[in-house]
Amino acid sequence: MARRAVRRAGAAVATAGAVATAVIGMGGGVASAAPTSTTMHCSSQNPLFWAPPFTWTVTASSGESRPPGGELEPAILLSGGNELPAPPAGLFPSLGLDWYGTQVLVDWHNRTTGESGRSVSDQAAWQQKPGIPVNRTWTGTGTVDFTVTVQTGGGWWFVNTQNAVCQGTIDVVRR
Repeated sequence: MARRAVRRAGAAVATAGAVATAVIGMGGGVASAAPTSTTMHCSSQNPLFWAPPFTWTVTASSGESRPPGGELEPAILLSGGNELPAPPAGLFPSLGLDWYGTQVLVDWHNRTTGESGRSVSDQAAWQQKPGIPVNRTWTGTGTVDFTVTVQTGGGWWFVNTQNAVCQGTIDVVRR
């Protein structure tokens, strides 16, 4: 009788082990995470009617930033630029006809927390080679869907504004 109970217990353990192995082998219960950074490309017309259209390359990364008067908090950090040629070097590199201003808007939704919001970047003006101005989007940790709108204008972002729109999803994590 004791032998039969030991065999049944052994069979139960073997069956449980086989089921666990099958579940693990099939990836049961494992969620795939979004990346913690992504690079996107989006195009717009040039705000200067004589200049060609251009494509922005925007990299969004999970990071941390300090809000005014606060501690480091999880955030989306942006960087990037475009394919416009750099202005020629010289004594007076700021002289020329091609001047740009840029502002970036980030609309976001954190799927994990359910929170949403919008951030507006610093505004850059009078640049011959526009880039992504300083932008910090405090979203909290979680999987975040976001839309980046790069607003570029002639001299200032609001003069003949052209919008390049990129969308992405990343996991914002605490470092």
